[in-house]
Amino acid sequence: MECRSPNDVYLLLKSSDFITHDLEQAFDGCVDAPAKSPKPATSEKDEANEDMEIPYHLTLRKTIPSFLPSCEFRCFVRTRTLLCTCQRDLNYYDFLPPLVPTLRPLIISFFEKELKETFEEENFVFDVYIPPPHKRVWLVDINPWAGRTDPLLFSWMEVLGMRGPISPRSAHGETESGGGKGEEGKESVSESGNESASENDVDGEEEEEESEGEDEDEEDIFTPEFRLVGRNDPEAYSFNTPQYSAHKMPKDVVDASGDGEAGLREFMGRWREIVKEQEEGERRDGEG
Repeated sequence: MECRSPNDVYLLLKSSDFITHDLEQAFDGCVDAPAKSPKPATSEKDEANEDMEIPYHLTLRKTIPSFLPSCEFRCFVRTRTLLCTCQRDLNYYDFLPPLVPTLRPLIISFFEKELKETFEEENFVFDVYIPPPHKRVWLVDINPWAGRTDPLLFSWMEVLGMRGPISPRSAHGETESGGGKGEEGKESVSESGNESASENDVDGEEEEEESEGEDEDEEDIFTPEFRLVGRNDPEAYSFNTPQYSAHKMPKDVVDASGDGEAGLREFMGRWREIVKEQEEGERRDGEG
């Protein structure tokens, strides 16, 4: 929806109860970071004031003319590592699979330059838009690493179980501990005057260098998975109601629909009164 007036903004704010969640329960599932200099509240009033000290910002995205849902993708980041990517719109597009070799390096490059070291969270999900001619990446949204973020073509259990690139610490931890034992053995053997010890040590160092090189190669060849809807996938022919579709309507409409026909009838009556009052106000303004 393109906003051209404050009323359009108000309608967007009422179109999803995610807004209410972000205002009232934004920190559900979060863990408090340890404070450097904790100052215990002296009263319940102080605790309430501390809870209210949250800077809220209203951010509007730039409208993209002729937006193509097929060119929007969701990316999952864990410990500042891009794990996987999938298309945002759950429909089959036959032109997307040949574009993966082009789209994946663009997304990786964008993440490395713009988000990896600049975004304060280590785990997050972001959406990007890459329209034709598929040479520029636009950041659409950043979502929390939480169950309420739709994993789309993945499942959260699948994402959490994915193995990313091997970190230097885990890759060389065993090698370093083995090296320590080798150093102790080297000292004890050299004292006994065994000349073959030096040759064994040289061979051991060469093996360690080769193993380190193999670990580095494993890190280099890690490629984030890029998942698309296939031609025969059930998602491509699903006519069910999309997930979170209720949040695309004003919350008042969703609440009224929960009360059945009577609730909808009452809502329509209130809606007609509001529209009538607005029309009368506009007419009075025109006459004045």
